[in-house]
Amino acid sequence: MEKLAYQLWKKDDDSLEIFKEALLKNLSRDIGEFVSELQINIADSDVVPANNLVQSNYPPAPNAVIFMKVKSYFLADTLESHLEKITNKIHGFVVSESIILDNTEKSPLGLRSEGFSQVVFLEKPKTMSTFDWFDHWTKFHTEIAIQTQSNFIYVQNTVVRPLQKESPSFIAIIEECFPLEAMTDPEVFYNAKNNPEQFAKHAQIMMDSCEKFIDFKKIEVIPTSRYRII
Repeated sequence: MEKLAYQLWKKDDDSLEIFKEALLKNLSRDIGEFVSELQINIADSDVVPANNLVQSNYPPAPNAVIFMKVKSYFLADTLESHLEKITNKIHGFVVSESIILDNTEKSPLGLRSEGFSQVVFLEKPKTMSTFDWFDHWTKFHTEIAIQTQSNFIYVQNTVVRPLQKESPSFIAIIEECFPLEAMTDPEVFYNAKNNPEQFAKHAQIMMDSCEKFIDFKKIEVIPTSRYRII
């Protein structure tokens, strides 16, 4: 079993709503027989309040990110043939999944998940070894992210390899789900509602850790609505 992740850009002539409908209503019908799980994350109107959280060093940012589980990456060409019918561009990655936090009650099958999902694409700083990067991410930063934020779903995806030659050299794809209020209230985001002192402490701890292993000139942060379809 393998997990594939794709960044998707809609066709220029399509509205975001048309693109969203094609993903939510038609994609599972077209590729359902090939996948055991399908999750669609789309930067739709529901997450417009989170625009201040967007970071894109490879603009324009993707309109959607999808995750699917398949028996083998060998199916990628078949899956991509369906994706290419409704997109302007795709970037795909084979990833290794680690589920740190999960909450199926807040992310029911077939419905929009509660809150919003922040999808983050990371590259390794050139000055850091691959071992040191993963050592910090898994042994130190993971616990910090859980302790200082209001995330109720936290999935780490290590990039095994890209599926397109032109894809950026991402080393990891992270997904974290937060309450809706976290889109506009940093105190909620950092799990410190009505507590400015705790907010400042959590934000500083988080940023100190991020600065040790993240290249902020090559990061992509995309707030999305999350749908588990299959």
